[in-house]
Order: sequence, then C-alpha cells, then structure tokens
Amino acid sequence: MDMKINKEILRRERELRAWTQSHLAEVADLSMRTVQRIERTGDASMESAGALAAALDIDLSVLMEAPGAGNKTTPPKSYSYKLWSAIGVISSILVAAGWWSSAAAEQVMVSLSIEASGQVYSDMMLLSEIGKESEMQLDNQFLMQFSTSRQGEHMLIHAKIYHFTEGEYQLVSSPAMLVEDQEPASMHVTLSDGQRINLQLVADF
Repeated sequence: MDMKINKEILRRERELRAWTQSHLAEVADLSMRTVQRIERTGDASMESAGALAAALDIDLSVLMEAPGAGNKTTPPKSYSYKLWSAIGVISSILVAAGWWSSAAAEQVMVSLSIEASGQVYSDMMLLSEIGKESEMQLDNQFLMQFSTSRQGEHMLIHAKIYHFTEGEYQLVSSPAMLVEDQEPASMHVTLSDGQRINLQLVADF
C-alpha cells in the first residue's frame, strides 16, 4: 500500500549528506528508479519509506511531515550528521589548498537495462570515467560499449550495441544520446532478425 511522504524533506536529507540518488538507493537496498520516482512524486510503499528512513537514520515520521510544516531539517539520530559535516569542511580545505585539481578525472554512474521480446535483461550499473570507453555485458546476450563527454549541463553518450547471435557478438546499432543528470533516457533498436529492443539508460554525474 502506497503512502505519501514529503519529497522535499527526503531530497534535503539526502543532499545534507552529499549523497547521490544512486548512493541512497544502494544504502536503502532499493533501485535507483524507485528513489527517483519517490523524490519526484512523493509516493512510496510502507516498505520503501521505512528503508529510506533507516538509510538516512531518521524517524519515519520526519519523512511524513506535511509540506510547508517547516523548513527545519531534523538531524540524524547518530553522529552521521557531524561526520558528513566534517567531511564537507575537510573537502573545502583540500580544494582551497590545491590538493584536488580541477583537471582530476570525473566519473559517471551509468545504469542500463535492455528489454527484448518481453524480457527485461537485469539492470546493471557501472562507474565509468568521463572521456574513456567502458563496456558492460547483459546476460551474455547483449554487449554495450560506450564513451561519455560533457556537453554543458548534459552528458553525451556514444554507444555501440552488440547482440550475441550465430556464435558471436554482432554490432546492431551505434546511437548517440544527449542525457540529463539522473533523468531516464530510452531508445528503440531493431535487430537484424527484425526484433525490436528497448534500451533504458540513466546517467548519474
């Protein structure tokens, strides 16, 4: 049974810890799409809401606070709030001291799933360095090689999709997608045998 939670408080509690949606999903043992949907709509099952509250180390009642009931963020019950605050201060000091270079390698987390003939090949996530080619394999049926580059506030993803047929991987498509941060993107590809597949991709950068 779904319940309503305050999506603004959820997002604020996540950002307070400098967590991405994908990291919150990992800690709460939920899919990133579930976290994205809850932050977008505020609709969550009792189990998902409880998992998010536990991951953020706050009472479930905090997430159920009515919108506009106040902007005060309830600190975690443990010392995690102080820990993340300390990390933020240390990070600022390191940046100011020049320990972190602006030229340091950036990374992007890519979540990928492929649907073909009514079957969804399980979601996979890969942490990749922006500007370098990476690849992921789905259930020995599909292989995807991709490279990423920043385009302003967007990410340009060049991909090569291979399908395992006749004993080898054969290239079926070489799409390029311009995606927004943490926003799902999809496209349809037709295989050599006429079968259509649906590619779902989310980039967290």
